[in-house]
Amino acid sequence: MNIPFQQTIDLYLRRWNPTLRPSTILGKRGILKLFTAYLRDHYPDVQSFSQLQRTPHIDGWLEHILYTKPISRNCSIRTLRLFFEDLIHWQWADAPPTGLLDDQDLAPEEVYLPRPLPTDLDQSVQQALIEANTFAAMGVLLLRYTGMRIGEMIDLSLHAMEGAGPDTYTLRVPLGKTRSERLIPLDARTVALIQRLVEQRGCRCKGGVPACLAHYLMISPFGHHMRQQGYSANLQQLTAHLHSTEHIYCHRLRHTFATEMARAGMPVPALMKLLGHRTPKMTMRYVEVAQVDVRKAYDEAVVQLRLMHTVQPQALPPHSALPSQPAPDQLLSLMAATIARLENLRRDTHDPAEAKRLLRLVKRLRKTAFDFKGFL
Repeated sequence: MNIPFQQTIDLYLRRWNPTLRPSTILGKRGILKLFTAYLRDHYPDVQSFSQLQRTPHIDGWLEHILYTKPISRNCSIRTLRLFFEDLIHWQWADAPPTGLLDDQDLAPEEVYLPRPLPTDLDQSVQQALIEANTFAAMGVLLLRYTGMRIGEMIDLSLHAMEGAGPDTYTLRVPLGKTRSERLIPLDARTVALIQRLVEQRGCRCKGGVPACLAHYLMISPFGHHMRQQGYSANLQQLTAHLHSTEHIYCHRLRHTFATEMARAGMPVPALMKLLGHRTPKMTMRYVEVAQVDVRKAYDEAVVQLRLMHTVQPQALPPHSALPSQPAPDQLLSLMAATIARLENLRRDTHDPAEAKRLLRLVKRLRKTAFDFKGFL
């Protein structure tokens, strides 16, 4: 990074430093560093952001990052666009021209649906954790019963379980990913589980729990404050005998909890509060609409339609052929429908190898559709 670029970026990041997380600042610095490295390698005559033009500088950079993952590409574009907009808004001498980047530059992102455990496997995992009856197993089981993030479970206070009335308890979840506390209602089995955790907490440690860990609930019987890797390793060890093709990990238990509560009829706003999400959109990403749910809803809708319409549906023509020379927009529509169908197959398959093959095919089709639009 040359000196003029470096001075501007350092001053920009110092201005944002009081209000952003260190990891966010580090991410911004990395993206801006890569962008200026591209300018240095391809356009060494550019010594200031004010010299940038859409063509060739920005177009060349967009082509340079074309084959990165859509989510990474969009993160780079949004970060750079915000950087440009801030320089313009603050009226810095190094500010670039307006309109160098816009929403049309963003790539369509792949939608990764959650993968809750199948019902039978979920029951087997819970049974394996109950039979193990170790401190780590009970901690993982607490994740399954409450839908907490593992980082939130690790940071639980010793007195996190609070009484909310006669035989009614809630769990106060500490500050986590969303920087806000929340209360989780507890049922009888979860209350009993937390009480067992309290009883076993650090009981074998002769010197007692260290003072620096005294306020934590999740202290093992040996006085250790286990981290995420320890719980993940225990979960894999305790479920290895199941010989399942599913990848079982701690955060997947949170997806399973969310899907289970949604299928039980919990409204989305309530589920959003329970999971600690800021928007319903994030909550819906956690809830899987499985093929069995689609089939059930479809069958119910068909029954209603039969009651509503007394006229028998006419039979479809024997053949439905495409036009001999389909228009370009029809080809794009067919490609979009094909991509959507392949995405549904990928999300419904439980074979990781098949899912990867379908994902590669979807990426190639999306790239082909993107290139085809350039000829229209």
